[in-house]
Amino acid sequence: MKRIVICLLGLILLFCYATEAFSGEKTIVKIGEDVFIQEGRRVHNVIAFGGQVTVSGTVTSHVVAVGGSVVLTRTAAIGGDVVCLGGVVVLGKGAQINGTLTEINSSNLSEAISDVLNDNWEGWSWIFTIISILVFAGFLILALLIITLIPKPVHRISQAIQGHLIQVGLWGILVLILVVPLALLLTLSVVGIVLVPLEMTLVVCAALLGLVAVARLIGMMLLALFKKNTAKPLWETFWGLLLLWIVGWIPVLGWMIKILALVIGIGGVFATRFGTHSLPPRRVASPDTT
Repeated sequence: MKRIVICLLGLILLFCYATEAFSGEKTIVKIGEDVFIQEGRRVHNVIAFGGQVTVSGTVTSHVVAVGGSVVLTRTAAIGGDVVCLGGVVVLGKGAQINGTLTEINSSNLSEAISDVLNDNWEGWSWIFTIISILVFAGFLILALLIITLIPKPVHRISQAIQGHLIQVGLWGILVLILVVPLALLLTLSVVGIVLVPLEMTLVVCAALLGLVAVARLIGMMLLALFKKNTAKPLWETFWGLLLLWIVGWIPVLGWMIKILALVIGIGGVFATRFGTHSLPPRRVASPDTT
């Protein structure tokens, strides 16, 4: 394994829209579906989550499969890297790969972990990287379910954050300040002790829902840069979460941005009463005509 593999998982996804615009070739991204590139077809990137990728044609850049296998037939030609997490790579005789091939699954995961541990602390960083990828994948699936099942509350929270950022931020700070003192006060009575788990559940749900709303807003602004204003909320959330995860790897600044997103998200949830109420639009001062 090489460090470039981890970078590819984020950077390939982040820039696939941009590279598509420059190359004139199509980037295919599928979630929960199989991808098949027929012989004679030419695409730029192929990325699949929870589906198998079968290539008989040409992929000028990278092939990434998370939770699925990659099958390269004898006529397949890959210009970049092939990354397969949670599946196997099947190579037909004559298949061409100009980049590196990385396959991580249950059969070789223990071997990969033992190899990186031989590098002492550098090995541990790989363990943390793998855990981070798994946590991100799990949160991504949960977030996409939330935006699919309850899109209106997420939309209201995103609007509140966009239109009342300072107010929402103050709400988030206030909630986080009061969480621990309120829990301590509840423990002073028998009835209050029963309510402590409820308080923690509300805060966790608010954090989850708030991060999804923040991610959707970030994804909306990101796609607007590439003139993808008609993108669905599902894709806006996906790209926003991916960008937050990549930025989170920046030392110090990454964690600060994540904490800021968490505070703003929680504030948006409580300010809109978990997305059930919309905040009034900001008043724009009219010019003095006198």
